[in-house]
Amino acid sequence: MKRLLAFLLGFSAATPGLAQDPVSLFSDWAQDSGADATAMQVLTDGVPSHGLDADRPMDLASNSKAITALCVLSLVDEGRLDWDTTLADALHRAAPPATVSELVTHTSGIGRDSTQLRMGFWLNEAQPRHVHVTDIVLNRSRQRGTRGAFSYNNENYALLGRIIEVTTGQSYVDACQARVLDPAGVSATLSPRFGAYAAWGGWRMSMADHARLLWYWFGPQGRVGRDPLALPRAERAQDSYYGLGMNFEVREEGVRMSHAGAISIPFGPKTGAYAVLYPFGAVSAMGYDVAVADPARFYALSERLEQVLRDL
Repeated sequence: MKRLLAFLLGFSAATPGLAQDPVSLFSDWAQDSGADATAMQVLTDGVPSHGLDADRPMDLASNSKAITALCVLSLVDEGRLDWDTTLADALHRAAPPATVSELVTHTSGIGRDSTQLRMGFWLNEAQPRHVHVTDIVLNRSRQRGTRGAFSYNNENYALLGRIIEVTTGQSYVDACQARVLDPAGVSATLSPRFGAYAAWGGWRMSMADHARLLWYWFGPQGRVGRDPLALPRAERAQDSYYGLGMNFEVREEGVRMSHAGAISIPFGPKTGAYAVLYPFGAVSAMGYDVAVADPARFYALSERLEQVLRDL
């Protein structure tokens, strides 16, 4: 709380020149969070306007979930899946009574999240672990979640990774490359450190490409951005939803979309990412080498960035 208060007080005392600079704003936030390596890309109406080491590859952590969700969306658009396709029908085996829509929105009732205690053991593995996680879930004697209630769980997206493979006959990476990355004209790979978490947290890309990816899919002319509330979503609070790997906040002028990712391996590496799409046509994609988990810090950064970007 003291660090957050100092950060907010720093905003109020900032010089006019600093207030006009989103890169300095993010750099101060990242430094206050303990980061050494940082990268940022800002797009204004789809055009790069501000950047910091924007071509440096950074781990996306849970911001990888949007790639998985977009691949599933593409399969629905192709008619190969429906949002109400059950897990059992998608995987052709006995499974909990959850649908694709419920997996995407974290309302499946599946849990508890088995990945949290295992990710440290899977560090530096090249092979994605979503098949392993799928077996853990389907062999569980009972699920501890409540179906229909939002509960953020990496297992949901591990299951979606496996559904993508079974549905397409391709590897998860190849399917996402063809349906999500290539149409947006961007490049990404699985992380050398966190690649085992592929479908829920294993992608790595530059912030320049991450911003372009988000603009292509979630921007005002994107498949999601044209009408984000028409797609599966879970209500979290009044005018606040989760869907397709992003948080949606309904405002008077449109929908603000954002998501943060964080990986913190005990006695091991840490990483984080944050992205925001504002309804006035700005995108900010950020990566850093610390795990920030406090929602208040992201909210403060997002609000201040909005003020600065509106004034540009």
